[in-house]
Amino acid sequence: MAEESSQAQDFNQTLKRVIQTALHRSLLAKGIHEVCKAIEAKKCKFCIITENSTEAQYNKLLESLCKQNDVRMIKVPEGEILGEWIGICKYDSQKNIRKKRRCGALVLKEYAEEITE
Repeated sequence: MAEESSQAQDFNQTLKRVIQTALHRSLLAKGIHEVCKAIEAKKCKFCIITENSTEAQYNKLLESLCKQNDVRMIKVPEGEILGEWIGICKYDSQKNIRKKRRCGALVLKEYAEEITE
């Protein structure tokens, strides 16, 4: 049980590093419009969506697009987690998160050659 928890946490940390590196190298598409365009153009490696989306139809649309275009999909429990990973949260002067903002979906267009910390 504890081993599964640590593996899930390792996966999340690795995924966070991949997303942040891709963000700094402009290899991400964020938001429903950009994500749909990237999936339809088959210019993405995988798609990440949130499980607690405010619009269930968005998730159904993205799931069907991913299935239709053979794109792998990863689900994250909360949109606030994705928002924090891509840096759209509001921070105070001590770099503490003051207001969390959500991101419903994003895709990785290309893998970065090197993953930075």
